[in-house]
Amino acid sequence: MKLVAEIFMYAVFAAVVGALSVWPSYELVDENHAIVSLVFSHAGERIGECRKFSQEELNKLPPNMRKPADCPRERHPVRIELRSGDRVLYEETLPPSGIWADGKASIYQRMMVSSGAHELFVGMNDSGEQSGFDYEKSVTLDLAPGRNLVIRFDAQTQGFLIR
Repeated sequence: MKLVAEIFMYAVFAAVVGALSVWPSYELVDENHAIVSLVFSHAGERIGECRKFSQEELNKLPPNMRKPADCPRERHPVRIELRSGDRVLYEETLPPSGIWADGKASIYQRMMVSSGAHELFVGMNDSGEQSGFDYEKSVTLDLAPGRNLVIRFDAQTQGFLIR
């Protein structure tokens, strides 16, 4: 009798676990929407130009401090803009990371958009200019419901990759 009760309890436990594994159903995205993810880390250009030391200046420095040029560490903030048609989905100026503001600016932003045809534009400015973009890409695509579109910046090709 004890064995039968034990088997019954295990069966009830397995049924509860099985039911909870499929119910309630979970959907990441609504039925008529898609996700656009903007993900990258990029270092802006340096604030100033490197200055070469003259031979006299180098001779005045201790031997362990002699380097051919003095380059500022600080970098420009990275300005990013993502648009779908005329609608701005994301616009931000990202400060450089690090104590001396000399690191990369990083972004991970997810936006829910309606599925269907979109004319996406992504632009990035890392030179400190107030207008225009140093890097930009426009693409027209059809977003299927539930799709996750990822936009990232590739440092090797110096351009945006949209997948």
